[in-house]
Amino acid sequence: MKNFTLKTIIGIILIMMSFTIHSQDRTCGMEAYMEEMLQDPEYAREYEESQRRFKQRLQEYLSDQDFSQRQNTIEIPVAVHFPEANEADRACLEVLAQNQIDILNADYSATNTDIATWNNSVSSLFPGTTAGVADISFCIAVSNHPPGLDPELIEGNPAITIGYNFGGGSPRDGNWAGYLNFVVRNIGALGFSPLGGSIALGDAVTMDNNAFGSNAVPGCPGSGVVPSAPYNLGRTTTHELGHFFNLEHTFNGDGNGTCGIGGDGIADTPEVANSTYGCPSPNAVASCLAGQVALTMNYMDYVNDACMYMFSAGQMTVAEAYITSNLVPALAQNVCTPPTPGFTLTANDSPVFSCPNTDTQAVFNLSYTTILDFAEMTTFSASGLPAGATATFNPPSLNDDGDFTMTINNIDATAQGNFTITVTGTSNSVTETVDVELNNNCTQILCDPYSSAQNLNIPIADGSGGSAGQPIASDVINIPNSSIIESMTVNVDVTHTFIGDLIVQLVHPDGVTFVNLWELDCGGQNDFDITFDDTAGTIACAQPTTGTYAPSNPLSAFNGLDAQGNWTIFVADFFGGDTGTFNDWTITICSEQALSVDELSLDKLTIFPNPNNGEFNIGFDSNSGEDIIIEIFDLRGRAIYSQRYNSVRRFEEVINLNNAQSGVYLLNISDGPQKVTKKIIVE
Repeated sequence: MKNFTLKTIIGIILIMMSFTIHSQDRTCGMEAYMEEMLQDPEYAREYEESQRRFKQRLQEYLSDQDFSQRQNTIEIPVAVHFPEANEADRACLEVLAQNQIDILNADYSATNTDIATWNNSVSSLFPGTTAGVADISFCIAVSNHPPGLDPELIEGNPAITIGYNFGGGSPRDGNWAGYLNFVVRNIGALGFSPLGGSIALGDAVTMDNNAFGSNAVPGCPGSGVVPSAPYNLGRTTTHELGHFFNLEHTFNGDGNGTCGIGGDGIADTPEVANSTYGCPSPNAVASCLAGQVALTMNYMDYVNDACMYMFSAGQMTVAEAYITSNLVPALAQNVCTPPTPGFTLTANDSPVFSCPNTDTQAVFNLSYTTILDFAEMTTFSASGLPAGATATFNPPSLNDDGDFTMTINNIDATAQGNFTITVTGTSNSVTETVDVELNNNCTQILCDPYSSAQNLNIPIADGSGGSAGQPIASDVINIPNSSIIESMTVNVDVTHTFIGDLIVQLVHPDGVTFVNLWELDCGGQNDFDITFDDTAGTIACAQPTTGTYAPSNPLSAFNGLDAQGNWTIFVADFFGGDTGTFNDWTITICSEQALSVDELSLDKLTIFPNPNNGEFNIGFDSNSGEDIIIEIFDLRGRAIYSQRYNSVRRFEEVINLNNAQSGVYLLNISDGPQKVTKKIIVE
């Protein structure tokens, strides 16, 4: 959570523009990224603490106090994420990812083929500098994958996600803590990384889709991931990973540098005023030391991939000090060893809500997934049930991939409370468990929509050269009732002739917590009417762009906060030539609430059949004279059906849930002031 003022928020939007500028020369967004992130006091505190640990370990290394810890090769597990790629290209993307890992292993161990250039003809130009060798290795994880993130992330296969919206668009995702993460997408610049990344918090090195891997293997044009000259040897990833390992650039500035600042602070890399581009001769660029040339072939300069081929020994000492002091303690264990045959259990809807006053059953949906063609019959059981309850499974056992349900019976005989139920799968040779939560407190997740006026018609002022047009279009929705946010969605409707110019930002009533819903997406296409939902896929651009997609930054930043107060949305245009209007928007807040008592019951209400196959009838007498609203939510609070009907004296409708999965759902009926919530069961 970022605790910034609104003025700083607008500043962040401007800083982000540095990542969208294309250039023929190498670009690195590390400085801009760190400038933004260090404005967050919590991030700054984390960074200061990681640097303290690093400096202490580096001092031990330099004084040989900790030399014994440098003898065992450190294995770093890697996960690679392609949020904009196509699943059909998985085989190609896996080859490209492994190619990049092979390059990193060679570059960081000084076994790359072009290190011969240094050894044979260049090293003599640099007395006191030797090629650095890091005692580390990289491997793409193949086992114990984080569950529930990508349906194609199969045990035994490499940890490569396709279409998974890593971090909701941000370069940090706690789901992937313990891994060195590479995110490959279209960012304009070649790449960026935090200076001193965090494995524990799920930080990522972000790479452009034209600068990842080498042309030694085919690119993946169907997903737009194709290494492009002169950055087609995988060295941009080597460079950005250097930043993750706390290495600075070897130069003082990028065109405006001066001598005397100290360079990267490492003794065996000569200080140089400015970055070097292209492919210069080894002795063509002077350093700040008279008679000494610049170490332009170093991975932390800006030359073309073909002309960077070494780290110095001092740089690798810095990298190892950072790795051992900050990264090793958080590395995921035993994920690079291929798994043995077995199975996993996954809970698809936990927690489930129930109430002893109204329910007799609670149903959990689970999945059984085999590993490496495991075929033993596995039988399911449960422990940790509320006293008086029993559990039945359908089917009671499986020996192939499939879904199953656990029904908790006799809920009406149990006490209220939260219960952790352990589901166990037992075969001849393997036992696995998964925990689910039963919230037996007579509460439910309800989702309430709050909408702006229709046809706001707020002009979106034209921007210019990366500066937001003034005044910035904005609107406020007031949520009058207090509730703790469990999840939320936001719909935004904009008419604009170049939606790639826009950033849309939502600010919580506290004035400091914010989320960017839309960040310069979809280029020159027109208009969007999008519902932003963390559980949805990445934006699929069209003309106009409509549907439900994940926001640029996750809305979960608001989870746990009170929904009450004034929510503010900003729609800003950053480039000239196109304008538009902000039409309307809606916030839907999902929160845990007590089961409703029908203060005003509906006359002659009938719901049949119940249970049903997803199609059922609703009938009641209406006396309000107002519109009738039918809404249906799953037990996680996600709306699966919403329809408004004109007022009638007798309401009769057939509802079809369009192949809804088996389970329990909440039916909300609103007839003017009369509101009723009922449970329906789909079998």
